[in-house]
Amino acid sequence: MSSSSALCSATFVDPGYDHLVELVHQRDRVGHRRLESLELELYEPGGASLGRMAVDTRQETLDLAALVAARAPGVARVMVTFDARYDPAIFPYRPHHYAYLHRRGSPAPALYYAVNAGLGGVPDRIGATNLNNFETYVFRRRPLAERYSLLLGCLSRWAPVEATVTAHYGQARLTREVRLAPRAHVEVPLAAEHAGERLARVELKALFRLVAYVVGRAEAGGELVLFDHLFTYFK
Repeated sequence: MSSSSALCSATFVDPGYDHLVELVHQRDRVGHRRLESLELELYEPGGASLGRMAVDTRQETLDLAALVAARAPGVARVMVTFDARYDPAIFPYRPHHYAYLHRRGSPAPALYYAVNAGLGGVPDRIGATNLNNFETYVFRRRPLAERYSLLLGCLSRWAPVEATVTAHYGQARLTREVRLAPRAHVEVPLAAEHAGERLARVELKALFRLVAYVVGRAEAGGELVLFDHLFTYFK
C-alpha cells in the first residue's frame, strides 16, 4: 500500500496575463523539498477536458500561461487542476502552490496568491442532505475595484454540485443559486453596491468545497486587481 498523500488544487487562467506557479513553496533554505508526482489537467467552462500532462517535479516554477496557450488556444478561460502526490513525512501539513499573476505590459503591481485546494466527492454516496461547507470573504471598506465576481470550479468527476452564493450589503443581502456540472466552472458577478450600501462580504455554501476565488477588476480596462481564495470557517 502506498504511503503517499494526495492534494488536488486548481486555478483559472485567462489570456493576456503572465501566470507563474511555484510548485512547492520552499521555506527551508538548505533542504529542497519536492513532490513525488504532479499532473495537470485543463478544462473548458463546460467541464470537457482539454488535456492532461505530467510535470517534472524537479522544476521550481511552472509557466502556466505558456502551457495553457499551447494546449488550449482560443479558450477564454481555462480551469487547471493540480493533482499532487507527496510524502507526508516531508510535508507534515501539506504542500502549497503559490502563484504570480500580472497583466502583460501593465504598470500595475503583480498579484500573488495561494492556489486553492479543493475537495472532490460524490454527495449521493455520503448521504448528504444539507449544505455543510461554508466559506466567506470580507471586503475592505475602501474598494480596490468596482467590479467583483466569484470564480467557481467543480472538482467532482461524476456528480453535479449545487451552491448558494450570498452577497451582503449592510443589512441587505442578495442570494443566487449556482449549479455546476462535473469539472465545469463559471464566473458569478457580484454587484459592488446594493440598496445604497457597498459590498461587505460574500458567502459560499455547498455540499463540499468548490474551487473558489474572489476576483476584482478595475472599472477602466478590466484589469485584475484582486484574485484571492475564500476562507473556510465552518464545516
